[in-house]
Formats: sequence, C-alpha cells, structure tokens
Amino acid sequence: MLLALDVGNTHVVVGLMEGREVRRSFRIATRRDNAVGDYAVALSQLLELAEVDRRDVEQVIISSVVPPVTRALQGAARLLTGREPLVVGGNVRCRVPVMIKHPETLGADLLTAAVGALDLYRPPLLLIDMGTATTISVLDAQGAFRGGAILPGANLALSALAGGTALLPDIPLAVPEKAIGTDTLGCMQSGCVLGSALLLDGMIDRMESELGCRATVVATGGIAPVIAPACRHEMHMAADLILRGLAVLYEQNK
Repeated sequence: MLLALDVGNTHVVVGLMEGREVRRSFRIATRRDNAVGDYAVALSQLLELAEVDRRDVEQVIISSVVPPVTRALQGAARLLTGREPLVVGGNVRCRVPVMIKHPETLGADLLTAAVGALDLYRPPLLLIDMGTATTISVLDAQGAFRGGAILPGANLALSALAGGTALLPDIPLAVPEKAIGTDTLGCMQSGCVLGSALLLDGMIDRMESELGCRATVVATGGIAPVIAPACRHEMHMAADLILRGLAVLYEQNK
C-alpha cells in the first residue's frame, strides 16, 4: 500500500492508495508548528481508523507547498513505517514536459495535479485547483505544462474582507440565490463566490483563445464543489487528482 500525502496551506490530504485508486482518504489541518511526533500520532490514528496495519504501508510519497511541514511529515513517515518517503521535487522523474521560464520553480502541487489529470483526460487541459489560492494550469495538446495563473481563493477573499474592514463579518462560503444581494451576507457571497466563478469563466475563455483551441476543464480542490457549479463552463470534477498523480509519480520513480 502507498501512503500519499498532499500538503496544502490549509489541509494535509492523506491518501491510502491501492495502485492508482484511493482506498481511503482523510483531511487534517496543516499545522506549521507540529513536531514529527505530532504528525506521527495523527497518521497512526488515521491508519487505525482505516483499519490498516502500519506494516502494510510499503511506500510513502509527499507533495508539499509548506516546507516546514514537509520535513515534519518525512520524519513522521519514517517513524511510523520505517520507509524513506519520496518527496516530489527536482529529483523526481516526471514524463510531463515543463515549458515555463523557470521549470525548477514549478510547485509540487501543480506538477502532481498535471500528472494525475493526464492519467485521466486527453489534453489540452485546463486544471483548476480551488483551495486557499486558486491555480489554473494549462496543458497543451501534447501534454506539456505551458503555465497558468494564480489568484486568491474565494475563502481567502472572504477572510480578507472580514479582516481588512471594520464592519464586514466572517461568513460561510455558499452560492447565493442571486447576484444582487439584499443584505451583507448575500452581497459578500455574491462578490466572492459568483465573482470567483465569473473570474474563472473569463480566464478559461482567455486561455483557450491563447491556446487556439477548446480545452477540457478539470476542477479539484476543497472548495471546487461550491464554485464549479456556479461557472458557465462545464468542469469535470476530480476530487482525488493530486493523490492519483502521486501514485503515478511513485510508479515512475520505482
């Protein structure tokens, strides 16, 4: 069994993989101040919850955008399984050509999502990962990574409004009934949720124009189930895209 760890700014997604399929997955909070032992306990509890013996975990792979947590999880995985984790980075073999100005700067999450998407869909692809930040990755007709865009996620926009103003409250992320809000809650949800959806629709139109062709749009990330249905463009939902990409990368680096 492969233990796949996807470390984001808000959550760590923990996947227990059989081949390229997710047997069980969990989300735990990303805590930058957690020590090796803290994460080892958390992972041990998740394995117990999944009724998996730690001795059955034969491989570990980590994709991370939070370096301090990467190091802590490496130590936790060693302690728990006795295995040396493979960390997605410049030393990892990958069959996706990266055609950007500085390939070495491409985030592990973006690369891993691209690998997972190409295992499921035919390019050209636009991959939209909706988390704390929303990223759009562009894969051309040959499956090469051509670049993309980074923008604030809808939750981050809501937090910025609440934190940067005196009177606007913290509110839940939800699709409003209409664009014209009639109270503070409705106005904030309209701006941040419907505004995010319209922004994505506009970016898709512009990127397809630059590509010179239509692309399959794939959505993933924690808030994708909220934002994607509000978009005009059809989006294929792929909740476990990065976990699948991690499984493929591990196979390619055995």
